Amino acid sequence: MSKIQIAHKPVRWFAHENKGLFRNILTLCVFLCFLFLLLFSSCRSREVHAFGWYDKDGQSLAFTSLLIDKNVGIFERQGEKEKYNLIKAIEIPEGYGIRLLVSSLSNETEFLLNFGEERGKSKSIHCSISEAGSYAFVIPLSEIESIKWLEIKVLKLGSNMSEGNINSLKTASKDDSNAAIDGSSDSSLFSVKELRFVPPFRGMRIQNDITEISPHFLYEEQGEKKHYEIMAPFSGLSPELSSRMKVEIILEGSPGLATFFWGNQKISYLHQGKRSLFVIPYTIFENSPGKIAMDVENDIRASVFCVDPLQSAEEPPSIDPGLLVFHSPLIADPYYLARWDQQPEVLLFLFKDYSVQDRYLKRLAFFVEKMGFVGSLAQDSQIASLHGWNAHDYRAEDLARFFDAAATQNFSLSNEEIELRELLIKNGIILKSGGKYRPGIGAVVSISQESPSYLQYRLLTHELSHALFFTDTSYRDLVISLYQRLTNDERWFLDRYFRWMRYNVNSSYLMANEMQAYLVQQPIQDLEKYFSRTLANRLVEEHPELTEDINFYMEEHLDALVSCAEQLGSFLESTYGFEPGMLFRAR
Repeated sequence: MSKIQIAHKPVRWFAHENKGLFRNILTLCVFLCFLFLLLFSSCRSREVHAFGWYDKDGQSLAFTSLLIDKNVGIFERQGEKEKYNLIKAIEIPEGYGIRLLVSSLSNETEFLLNFGEERGKSKSIHCSISEAGSYAFVIPLSEIESIKWLEIKVLKLGSNMSEGNINSLKTASKDDSNAAIDGSSDSSLFSVKELRFVPPFRGMRIQNDITEISPHFLYEEQGEKKHYEIMAPFSGLSPELSSRMKVEIILEGSPGLATFFWGNQKISYLHQGKRSLFVIPYTIFENSPGKIAMDVENDIRASVFCVDPLQSAEEPPSIDPGLLVFHSPLIADPYYLARWDQQPEVLLFLFKDYSVQDRYLKRLAFFVEKMGFVGSLAQDSQIASLHGWNAHDYRAEDLARFFDAAATQNFSLSNEEIELRELLIKNGIILKSGGKYRPGIGAVVSISQESPSYLQYRLLTHELSHALFFTDTSYRDLVISLYQRLTNDERWFLDRYFRWMRYNVNSSYLMANEMQAYLVQQPIQDLEKYFSRTLANRLVEEHPELTEDINFYMEEHLDALVSCAEQLGSFLESTYGFEPGMLFRAR
């Protein structure tokens, strides 16, 4: 019993006698815990709000940095680096890249961009800026499947920056980030403005004072020419994704020629001055080139030379019609469809061959234009042995009349004609209301790959002039006025030739339209030879009894047609920058 008492006594004594020491130890432990938490908090990553990081849909992503938020993204010295960690790793959509928007007040800035997965692959890209300004570097991410972090390390900052530039950067900085900047400092500044996941992009684009550029792009001045080049323009893209891509070119400056190279394929573009936009869909060609390039004269500059996605994979692309002649041979597809970039309401058809074209358009040709068939729906057996056209053009009104007549008469159309009807409805050229069809806006033109290249150019110009007649009221009024001012003697050859061609010569609208097409389908200097020899010889072969009358006409009245052609040429030049013989820019 006494042992128990003795045993407890020292304990009671210790607690009583050392109360102050225990309190001191407890206080020390609390202080050390607080200090540890403070240090841990100061070293812990903080969520960044100084600039945004966005996903492919434009939604803001949460990410962290070790710096205080107001200092994030501001670089003052060579060798500085910052690492940004996404709170949740992001999977990379097919073909997507990361777009880093930065601003530099130095004419000489270089930095290293590192990024990678949470564990595993990473990639480094060296970026350089030669002149002060805003730049967006678009880096493909095809080599990694997801991204968790990104790091920027400044390799070089030039010293040529004024105090005014420093102040302007302070003003533009977000969340009071200028608190980290000493206004009296002479050091150059470089800042991050935004991170964003973007669709595939290769090349260069200058927009809203921002130069957007990818690692694939090369620019050189070669004597009196500028050279633009994109290496591996479709690298890392699947065939299906590549088929939805395009080359986009915007030229500015004086009129002149630009020479474009798709691998070894060479295309000449006529830049008409001021601003020209050219679009070349990937599907025009059958191969994926190792590079695409362009040479322009020194007084022409490119503000855009890039590869990026078409706006819609479902909508026909808007192109210069001259590109149709460069299209690779159609094998699996019956036709290629696009819009005319100068008149987007005009659909352009390139058919595989004449027989395929006939299945879509032959009956329509007889319904609209062929003497003896106008307004009637011919059976296949009636027109099987008759020639349609090697190229076609139709306005919305005639297309609607054709399909409305077929619906009213319960006429059995071919599968191809039904496909055409639905395509026209989809593109707004004809409109369906109940069981009736009425005109929308626009027209269609077509050529065939069966025509040799030189003839495709001639037919293309001919058909495009019809499309202008259908869609441009001013041009149509001018044509009709010129036709009406011709005397009966001056119209004689047109009437005889078009009658032999089996046009409906009773329609002055049709005759005026065909007249202008024959006048502007070749350069004006070639018109006299084309009429007096080519067309005259064709008519004489069928009607030798007209030889003397034709010769007399060419001597006495051909000048009237040349005068009409010159007036039409003046209109085309002033309105569109076109000239007779070439109503397109690519050749």
